[in-house]
Amino acid sequence: MVEEEKNPLISPRGDFYHQGVITKLFPSNNTGVVRTESGRELAFSYELVILYGEVRSPLDLKVGEQVGYDLGWTSSGLRVTKIKTYPPIAN
Repeated sequence: MVEEEKNPLISPRGDFYHQGVITKLFPSNNTGVVRTESGRELAFSYELVILYGEVRSPLDLKVGEQVGYDLGWTSSGLRVTKIKTYPPIAN
């Protein structure tokens, strides 16, 4: 019997986003920070980030929330350009 090969690009959540956690939110500056799985902290701007999933506005994001994210280069360097939120995990 041949074992199915797993796609290394698919996250544990079943999508193609990197996984991280929102660590800081600065509504007065319209910015926030995502900590990556490796511990690196990457910034995002409320105006420039594209949201997918459960949250409809950057103001609805919460510190400690697990998210999927994608990166891109901006004039300010490497930034989070997309954030995907997930429904709460039922216990």
